[in-house]
Amino acid sequence: MRSVRGLVPSLPAFGWLCLFFLLPGALVAVFSLGESTFFGTSPVDLSSPSLDRYGEATSDTFRIVFQNTLQLSIVGTALCVLLAVPMAYLIATRLTGFWKYAAIAAVVIPYWMPFLLRTYSWRILLGDHGPVTGVLGIDSLGILDTLAGAQLGVVYNYLPLAVLPIAVALDRLDPALRKAGRDLGASPWRVFRQVTLPAVRPGVISAALLVFIPLMGDYVTPSILGGVKAAVAGSLVSSSFLESQDWALGAATAVLLIALVLLVLGCAALLLKLAGLLVRIVRPLDLTARFTLGNRAWSRDVWGPALRVFGVALCAFLWVPILTIVVYSFNGGRSLPVWSGFSTRWYAAVPDNPALVSSIGVSLRVALISTLVAVIIGTLAGAALARAGRPLRRTLLGLLLIVFITPEIVSAIGLLLLYVAAGPALSNGVVRLVIAHSVIAVAIVAFVVQARLSTLDPRLSDAAADLGAPPRAVFRRVTVPLAVPAVLAAAVLASTASLDDVVAASMLGNVGTTTLPVFVYSTLRNGLRGDAAAASVGVMLLIAVVVVVIAWVLRLRGQSKSFAEGLVGQ
Repeated sequence: MRSVRGLVPSLPAFGWLCLFFLLPGALVAVFSLGESTFFGTSPVDLSSPSLDRYGEATSDTFRIVFQNTLQLSIVGTALCVLLAVPMAYLIATRLTGFWKYAAIAAVVIPYWMPFLLRTYSWRILLGDHGPVTGVLGIDSLGILDTLAGAQLGVVYNYLPLAVLPIAVALDRLDPALRKAGRDLGASPWRVFRQVTLPAVRPGVISAALLVFIPLMGDYVTPSILGGVKAAVAGSLVSSSFLESQDWALGAATAVLLIALVLLVLGCAALLLKLAGLLVRIVRPLDLTARFTLGNRAWSRDVWGPALRVFGVALCAFLWVPILTIVVYSFNGGRSLPVWSGFSTRWYAAVPDNPALVSSIGVSLRVALISTLVAVIIGTLAGAALARAGRPLRRTLLGLLLIVFITPEIVSAIGLLLLYVAAGPALSNGVVRLVIAHSVIAVAIVAFVVQARLSTLDPRLSDAAADLGAPPRAVFRRVTVPLAVPAVLAAAVLASTASLDDVVAASMLGNVGTTTLPVFVYSTLRNGLRGDAAAASVGVMLLIAVVVVVIAWVLRLRGQSKSFAEGLVGQ
């Protein structure tokens, strides 16, 4: 009965994702077996399927592309996790009250800022006329337009994604367990190794996945900060479809990218199993006991301030680029990176640029519609995940996880192939973008709502059913009101992702449906335009105002905590 009850709310998600995710993915695999026809009626000839395109994609010409992709992704993921663990430990165990929420906000808010702005800000900071080189006189060591510059950018952009799941895992650990270990005579390091680490391991794994997956498909950050020296697989896929029109090669590269993701994840899972087995067999001694300082109280006093200093430094690392781009949006000079005095000229120039104004309107319209679609379908899917029986729940969860582990560039080209095959039926640019943005947004909403509903007492809905309320009434009058804070938090996350999207918008939009991120990205080749920077800062402030207003309204209703937990993924 339970599985049947969960079937109905899960159907919209199954239908939507099968049509606009699994089917496009199958088209990518099929097109990778064909031959590009540059002057034919169809972009790919499938009359003689072969694996030749795979051989071309793995040739010496493109091998460096996959090497760069793996290096940036693996090293970037490792650095993000290493930096995230102490910050998450500080948030979960050392801070309370206002300072805890302030630290969470300091980590979360930078991720809501426009992706292109926070990436390009490093070109201003490290440029010849930027604050680091020009004002402070510190040599930036030529990091821009190198693989190191791209590595810096990916760590900066994805670090918040690593902090939050680890902090949530630590926050769920009962402090009494750590205290009990200390009372039984264990050293602080032994408590950390035997109590804290096992509890935080799921958070570390989630953090690594949340960073690694988007990194494998990100070509925007390497192109802005790494230049031609940081060519990655995503840029090869994009250029194959948008520039060289070699769709078969692009499809084969996309399939190889997915295979590479699965290979790395498989190797990582195997290494984790082997490491766990080795620890159980060897049972390593508490080596830190040999290095314990004579005065334990003094040792504890050192770690607290050290963690706080690290937290301040990490927050400065996240916020300095954002504050830099905000300040430079008031630059009165013709070139944005060269400071020429304070002025509001670029903000005044925004209405005079019709293309820029149009891109803002398209972005807001697409974000609004795609968020509405995702909230409806994702909320139903979240309810199914929380209430359905095991077989249905596992199937839906597996489908949503596949959406998550697929790099966005692969999903985008799959939809492009579907749109071409559909012809005029899917030729509207806004409809194309709404579908693309709603696919990942459905997964976001589903997981956030499911996390909220899983913490609710199921006896509430059972009691309503026992009193004679039909399933629809129970869902409308019991489940939905309790899930409202999580739904609003998920809507904020989904709309932010839509407003920040570059990859899908650049590949699927058509004439008249250029979004703000695509407009900004097109200006970066000759340097970020001042009016584009001003418009992006305005959108950033709009998001902040909306979040504050929602939080204030929910606070009046006593639901602000649930909203905040939804924003950080709890």
